[in-house]
Amino acid sequence: MTKEKKCDCKNATNIKVSIKLVVYDPTEDKFLLAKRASTKEWGFFGGTVDGDENLPDTLMREVKEEIGMDVTYTVEDTIYAKRRSRRVGCDDYVQIAYVAMYEGGKIALSEEHKKYEWVDAEKIAKGKYTPWVKECVQKALIRIEQMKGLEGWQRTLADFDNYKKRQAEQQKEFTKYAAEGVINDMLPVLDNFHAATEHIPEGEEDNPWVTGIMFIQQQMDKVFEEHDVSRIEVAVGDEFDPMTMEAIKKDEEELDEHATVQKIAQPGYKIGEKVLRPARVVLK
Repeated sequence: MTKEKKCDCKNATNIKVSIKLVVYDPTEDKFLLAKRASTKEWGFFGGTVDGDENLPDTLMREVKEEIGMDVTYTVEDTIYAKRRSRRVGCDDYVQIAYVAMYEGGKIALSEEHKKYEWVDAEKIAKGKYTPWVKECVQKALIRIEQMKGLEGWQRTLADFDNYKKRQAEQQKEFTKYAAEGVINDMLPVLDNFHAATEHIPEGEEDNPWVTGIMFIQQQMDKVFEEHDVSRIEVAVGDEFDPMTMEAIKKDEEELDEHATVQKIAQPGYKIGEKVLRPARVVLK
């Protein structure tokens, strides 16, 4: 931070930049004002810097020193900028203000300030505050409304995007399960094809009729696969799973937790993770 000094040359000009942070609490709809120990006027937190310093970074550092907590400025550009000349020497001042949203936290004032208060915009507009403070608050209100509108628009876009994703997922699920009835009706046909191709007489593998049956079975398998239909994996020796298997030739009351598959009488199928038909198994 630089100290104000009088001009030692009649035509010289010293550029000073006064940067302030207009802190707004959206939950209370109020602005944070501070009173320095050296003045009776209420103003904003911040300070004076050299014109070649990084203003936002310097402002954040200065505000943290003054209130004891991090506050990040919300807008990427200024809400207020004005150039004015001072009567002391030839100094020129550029006044700049940023706006930040207060997100809660304990404020601990530095020795530069004797007190702070949260004030609503109406009270600031009608009260005995400096024109600089009133103008900054008016411009901050405009920017805050713009930000709220932007946030609402972004939320609407996000909600619409989520809606489209849900609709696409629902359409996908509908398409998948709409074919469930037809697939259930086709399962016995697929079973018959598999039964026929699993018992081809020896030496008949190259028979054109057998080749045609095998081709049709492969086509059906592919169609089922494209509809996310797959066999339930069951092997002899597997532990009985009542969620994916159906026991035959043994009463359920006789089953125990250690019952295992002795024979697979009929394969089971599922669409996605939903069981279309449980595997029918003989247990031991």
